[in-house]
Amino acid sequence: MLTRRRFAVNTAAAFFLASKSGLGLAQSAMTYRNPILGGDHPDASPIRVGQDFYLTHSSFDYAPGLLIWHSRDLINWRPVAAALQRYYGTVWAPYLCQYQDKFYIYFPAGGQLRVVHADDPKGPWSEPIDLGINAIDPAHIAENGRRFLYMNGGRMAELTPDGLAVLHPPKTVLDPWPIPASMRVECVCLEGPKLLEHNGYFYLNVAEGGTAGPATSHMVISARSRHADGPWEFSPYNPIVHTRTRDERWMSLGHGRLVDTPDGKWYITVHAYEYGYRTLGRQLLLLPIEWTRDGWFRMTADMTADSAIPLPVQGASQQLPLDPSDDFNTPDLGLQWAFWHEFDTTRFTTGQGALTLRAESKSLADTSVLTTPVGGHSYTVEVDIEVEPGCESGLLLFYNPSHMVGILLTTEGICARLATDSIHSHVEKGVTHATLRIVNDRQEIDFYYRLPGQPWRRTQESAEISGMDHNVLGGFLDVRPAVYAVGQGKATFRAFRYWPGVKLPE
Repeated sequence: MLTRRRFAVNTAAAFFLASKSGLGLAQSAMTYRNPILGGDHPDASPIRVGQDFYLTHSSFDYAPGLLIWHSRDLINWRPVAAALQRYYGTVWAPYLCQYQDKFYIYFPAGGQLRVVHADDPKGPWSEPIDLGINAIDPAHIAENGRRFLYMNGGRMAELTPDGLAVLHPPKTVLDPWPIPASMRVECVCLEGPKLLEHNGYFYLNVAEGGTAGPATSHMVISARSRHADGPWEFSPYNPIVHTRTRDERWMSLGHGRLVDTPDGKWYITVHAYEYGYRTLGRQLLLLPIEWTRDGWFRMTADMTADSAIPLPVQGASQQLPLDPSDDFNTPDLGLQWAFWHEFDTTRFTTGQGALTLRAESKSLADTSVLTTPVGGHSYTVEVDIEVEPGCESGLLLFYNPSHMVGILLTTEGICARLATDSIHSHVEKGVTHATLRIVNDRQEIDFYYRLPGQPWRRTQESAEISGMDHNVLGGFLDVRPAVYAVGQGKATFRAFRYWPGVKLPE
């Protein structure tokens, strides 16, 4: 089980983080800066339910999946539930929507479109229902009781009235917007549909250009129709959102969905890689838009993805960073945590200040690590670890089972892991209890350890991780802190700590 325990907010570090880590903190009491969710939260797109906003995002190869976030101001977000309680395969570009007082998430897992539903965004959510369509990037819209599901490639299928099955198979209803030959893109890749009914029109936003590759690849293309199933005409303002040069801070801007505030302001959410920090994955940005007299929309004049932007909701609190620190005091695992390729609740226990994790497999390449995503150019993580005989554990910065760095507590002592599987400097042989710390200083990594009652020490080896990203390794993943246990017995973790910026041991 997972708890709705909130991430803590580190108020003392907020202004330090603004200057050192690149997260989007308010420049004044009246503005905010992007991102609104730092770190890897791709394909996220909020919906408004009265005075509240909810979103979910791609969970890729992690479980629990489809994390549900809540906000009252579109700026400060907290996780409140997870819709998937086990691993169903890679989850890309889910679509959260409300229809007739019921909530749905349409999503692909393992290449098959599925749906879960609930009476409340906080759950409980149903078990997934397979829709029998091999596709990605679903999006829902309804007109006069008819329900439609859009997907990648400009295809659309009509759904049954309950939205839980396909009435008619997919057909192509939209061809790609013709990308100018002068644009440098990764591919045409028509995908990521987002839908809205507004003032007598249905609006369809799609992504083109590819989600990675060159900085100028991704873009938001918009079309409209008088009917939910088309025909569609393209906006004269296309591309609505686009990274125009490789020198901009936010690269590969795309996957845009519109959301309004209770007082009538309009915004578009997009995800993007940050220049020089692709290791953080695709971060969530919020940009203001304006409606034109002829019923189209476009980016608000003089606003860019890197502007200081007026707050969306009057009286919104200052934008503060999320803190995934955990004392493990509750019997449920916190929502900040997710396992790679599994969620086996028999493998761990938590409560009374400790998380115990049963060891599995013989090596890091074969085990399911427990991770938490974070944002910021620099940060520090620390955890106290105690292992039983025959168990190996440690603190990692994890991309995938083949690419990670970390400081390990092994049967042969404490050591640093660099690059793929390079292990160095076994010291403190026979130690079974230590506090481990990783300092990520703008993608250059230092490793520290402390034995009970002794001072901190730093390993001679350090690492550099700027190449651990999708353009190099594939997978659309991010680098994130993780803990693990392999071999025999179990590892016990206490006092997981996160600090924005560089925090050297005292």
